Amino acid sequence: MTPHTTAAGPTIRVTIPFAEYRALTLDAAAWRLLNTSPHVAELLAEWIEWDRRRTLRETSHAVSAAADWRALAAAPTYAELERRRAVTTRPALTPHQIRAQAAASWARVDAWIATREAA
Repeated sequence: MTPHTTAAGPTIRVTIPFAEYRALTLDAAAWRLLNTSPHVAELLAEWIEWDRRRTLRETSHAVSAAADWRALAAAPTYAELERRRAVTTRPALTPHQIRAQAAASWARVDAWIATREAA
């Protein structure tokens, strides 16, 4: 007869045959011996790492499958467009400055064409 005490209740007595008790203690001793083996510790560490990577891979695949990332990346959101419009990269040009830049650009094109025709 083996007494067993639980944290929440009174002492409970459980009766098991001695052969079963002996088998349980031998089994527990075998597990303790197995846990002290460095080979088993290495195998368990490798399995834990493999399981961690498998879980991360499955999670990543599930997240990727949840949305069409190519479509989302190709089309900026309204908030992103608003943010881009709010950032000034250069000062605003007057209409006269815009016309002058366009004329200079066309002059460069005409000069390039003239050098090609002369050659």
